Amino acid sequence: MKKIFTITLFALALTALQAEKTKLTIKNTFGGDADALGEYDLFSHTNETDVNGDTVSDNSFAIGDRLQADVESTYVDARARLEVLYSNNDNAAAKLLIVPTGFVHVEPLPQFGVIVGNNFYKRFAIPSGYLAAADDTTKYARLLTDSLGHDGYVTFGDSAALYTNGFAAGVTTNWTFGEDEDVYLKAAGGATICPTSDEVEKAVDFGVNAGMLQVFDVGITAHDVTEDTRKFGVFAGLTHIPNVVLNAGFYYNFTSSDYLPEAKITHKKKGYNEYDKQKTKYAFGLSGGYRFENGFGIYADFISGLTNEYIGKVKYYDSKGNLIDTKIKTIVRGASAVKYEDGKGTETDGYTEEAVPLYAQLRVTYPLNDTTELACNVKVRTMIRDSSQTWLTFYPRVTIGFPVGSGAIGAGLRLDMNLTRYDGVSGISVPLTYTYKFKKKFK
Repeated sequence: MKKIFTITLFALALTALQAEKTKLTIKNTFGGDADALGEYDLFSHTNETDVNGDTVSDNSFAIGDRLQADVESTYVDARARLEVLYSNNDNAAAKLLIVPTGFVHVEPLPQFGVIVGNNFYKRFAIPSGYLAAADDTTKYARLLTDSLGHDGYVTFGDSAALYTNGFAAGVTTNWTFGEDEDVYLKAAGGATICPTSDEVEKAVDFGVNAGMLQVFDVGITAHDVTEDTRKFGVFAGLTHIPNVVLNAGFYYNFTSSDYLPEAKITHKKKGYNEYDKQKTKYAFGLSGGYRFENGFGIYADFISGLTNEYIGKVKYYDSKGNLIDTKIKTIVRGASAVKYEDGKGTETDGYTEEAVPLYAQLRVTYPLNDTTELACNVKVRTMIRDSSQTWLTFYPRVTIGFPVGSGAIGAGLRLDMNLTRYDGVSGISVPLTYTYKFKKKFK
């Protein structure tokens, strides 16, 4: 299937190059940056507590490269991306991680298109789902996505792995109305198939987006709709105020580890601890920001759970401790998440009963000149009524652009404070990247 996808991507990209008004963009990012490369920073020092409560320190080094090609033409747009990441971190999925992704979108008619690939990125995303402080569009706002949570690794020995999030296909439609064609309506639907080590997972996604340019934007998405783990997102935003971001969102089954903390779960019978990301059945979010005339920008995000419920797994064991069944249920924090067949024992999920997850982030940016920009992010992931489950991130950085055609370098210092695993500074890392972009137009 991967060979078929690669051949299809290559063939359609060549077709696009032969069409009129074709643009080719090649972007390469080299270095180590968990934001820019998606996995690790160049150097990291972390502190964690083991099952005995002792502090364990670790130093790791990572380097990677992301090569991306985008083709845009009258009828076809496509993206091919290859990431190669190396890390000496023993907790990583593999020392060498290879991540091939891409898509091809064919639009023979202005109102109709077909898309295939294994990652659609933000190609079909609701603008009001943009989180200004994170500078990212949440996956819940994507009409078509990699079906949140369906991914896995194909390992090659003990040192290398290929990351995959399946193969997806969908149909798209895009309509504009009015004399100035400023009213828009977009819709998309599709399916994902993802082989994992245990089974072949399937998911169905769809979404609708509508609005008026420079006035408002609204949309709704549904992911993995055929399963008990289904997720929904509803978004709305105002776009009529220049240099202002003002968006709101409602989420059902919110599980994103980028925005929610982890919590320690103690298994008393089995005698070990594990860390699991928080979830929330219902959540509400706001995002806003403003960019001043001098270039200074300030942006903020806020997402909070609305109840102490979440959708999770309840595991059933026999009297000997063997797992016999797993069910997806709505669970109240602090309730039983492990049950034994003989009825002689249960274990709770380890969460504080009334705790509700919360995420907040602040980002400020300031351009020193045409080529240099300063920025700083402060992120908080915590639990209301349980402040011990708190992660803090402080991240100042600088981006320096070189003369035209020479690329840009980005560097910073990421400071993590994690009260869940370590009482104090839990990690210090140094992200560093060099990015180069090439553009070519064909007539």
